[in-house]
Parts: sequence; structure tokens; C-alpha cells
Amino acid sequence: MKLTCPHCQEKFNSKDINHINKSSIYAEKQCPSCLAWFCQNKKLTLIKITGISLLLLTSVLNILNIYSEYQLVFSTVGFVGILVALIITFFGKNEKVGQPNT
Repeated sequence: MKLTCPHCQEKFNSKDINHINKSSIYAEKQCPSCLAWFCQNKKLTLIKITGISLLLLTSVLNILNIYSEYQLVFSTVGFVGILVALIITFFGKNEKVGQPNT
């Protein structure tokens, strides 16, 4: 997958990233060409985590057959949640950060 550095606008492969800081829920990466740090937009990251959590919660409710009369609603909400998470993952905007949070 090709990424674009928000600082130098250089396009590079995600496999070329050597330094990743995973100290918080925001994974900060370092551009291999200009060495600037960037991460995905923080609001989009929170929405992505919410979408994944919705999928997890609705899947558990469906598996355990809790509130079985709402099974279709749970499946729909879980599908929408993971769809939002996938869209943000592939089309989310990266933004520059000053120094990595360690």
C-alpha cells in the first residue's frame, strides 16, 4: 500500500517504514525520505476504533444469542461499523506530528 508523507509529499511503500512508535493508540510512523513523524488523523482513529468495537460487541451479542429478536439489527450495525473502519483505514488522512510521543 502506498502512503504519502504529509510533510514532503513523497509517496512510498508502507514496507519502507523502519521506525514506528506504538506507545499509544495512535501509531506514529517516520517517513523514510525526510524523517518527519506522522500518524493518522486522531479523530479518524477514534472513529475507526469505535467501528471495530461496534463489530466486536454486536458479534458477541449475536454469538451468545442475547436479545435474539434484534439479531438483524446487531448484524447491520456491526457491518456498518466495520465498513466505516475499513474506509478510514484505506482513505484516512495522515497528519504531521512534531516528535513521537514516548
